[in-house]
Amino acid sequence: MQINTDLLQKIKVASVKNADSYLEKILCASVDHGNFGMDLLDRLRDQLPPTKCGNCGKCCNSISIYSLEYHRIVRDLMTGSDPSRLRRFFIAAMRMDLRQAEVGAEKRLRCLFRDDQTKVCLIHQVRPFACRIFGLLKEDMTRECDQVEDLVYPPRVVSEKMLEELQAKILENSEGYEVFPGTGVIHFFPFEFWVFRYLFSPERALQIYREILIPMSTPLTKFWQEKRKLEPIKDSDFEI
Repeated sequence: MQINTDLLQKIKVASVKNADSYLEKILCASVDHGNFGMDLLDRLRDQLPPTKCGNCGKCCNSISIYSLEYHRIVRDLMTGSDPSRLRRFFIAAMRMDLRQAEVGAEKRLRCLFRDDQTKVCLIHQVRPFACRIFGLLKEDMTRECDQVEDLVYPPRVVSEKMLEELQAKILENSEGYEVFPGTGVIHFFPFEFWVFRYLFSPERALQIYREILIPMSTPLTKFWQEKRKLEPIKDSDFEI
C-alpha cells in the first residue's frame, strides 16, 4: 500500500493555515459528547492490575483506540493543558509525516503523546485500554514485554476472557465504521482517525485512514491485507 502523498500534503498545509479553527472544532466535539461513558471507562480500567514499565518507549507507537477513549483523552487534555499546548498537540496529530519511524523491519507512526526526551507518557492517567493490557501477566505466565512489572504482589493473572469482556463493554458505547466494503464494522482506530472524524466527517476520516494511516503502519497494512482477502465460496455456503 502506497501513501497518498498529495492528500498528506493538503493536510499539512491546512493544519497550519486553519490551526485555531480546527482546534476549536475538535475541542467542541468532545465537549458536546459530554460525560457519556466516562465513568464506565474508568471503572473498567480499574479492574486491570496496576503496573509500571521501564519506559523504553519501544511500544509507544500509534495504536487503535475506541471513540470513548478518544473523548476521555481530549477531555483530560482540556483540563490539564494550556491553549498553546493543546494547539501543538492537535497540529502534531495532523502532521503525521513528522512522526513516521522504522521499528526494526517495520514502519510505525510514533505515538503523539510520547515525550522521547523525558521518557514520559503525557496522558498516562487516561492512557488507552490497549496500552494498559500490554505486558500484563497472562494465563500461561508470559508477558509481551519484560519491561512491565506488577505493582501488586502476588502478581494478578489476566485471562483472555476477562479482557474480551471488558473491551466488549467499551465497544458497546463506541462508534464503529466499515473501512473497506464487505469487511465488517470495526470500532477501534488510531487517535489520528478520530481527530479527522470529528474535524471533518467519517467519510473523510476513513479516506485518510485507508490512504495514509494504513500504509504508514506495517501492522495495520498486514491486518487489512488479510481482511480484504475474500474466502472462497464453498458448496456448503448454499446449504440450508
